[in-house]
Amino acid sequence: MSLPASRGTYALVLRKDTEAALQVGRLGYFAFPKGYYIYAGSALGRGGLAARLYHHLAFAGKPRWHIDYLRRHALVVEIWVAEAQTRMECRFADALADLSGSTLVAPGFGASDCNCRAHLYYFKRRPRFATFNRQLHLAAAGIAACRIPADPVANPQPPIK
Repeated sequence: MSLPASRGTYALVLRKDTEAALQVGRLGYFAFPKGYYIYAGSALGRGGLAARLYHHLAFAGKPRWHIDYLRRHALVVEIWVAEAQTRMECRFADALADLSGSTLVAPGFGASDCNCRAHLYYFKRRPRFATFNRQLHLAAAGIAACRIPADPVANPQPPIK
């Protein structure tokens, strides 16, 4: 799978096949029902989107970010990216919150460094990329994202616990 090395913002689309209560670092325990989750993040550092996304596709030995805790129990099925030099994850999160069927299941998830309610939203059914992209265009003054299908070889199933 080829990922852009440029800087930008991304949304990980994850599928969770079982319900579980998970601890998310110091944020606490939350019930995560089976279904789809979309997490918004930015990759503005060295290595850009490729470095950050490869981290999320692998299993971190010790979790670094909130998403690392959920990632151990969910499969990345798609990645939505927008190349940009500025941080737009809050705009991605706003667009996700406005999608039909979005539910906040873990307040503060991924949002420790901003004033957003969260950067992770739950959906019973998988949201369509085109719907998200339209919402993002409205929320982020013309910004558009593109889709990258997740590669099952580079994105192994989470270990069964």
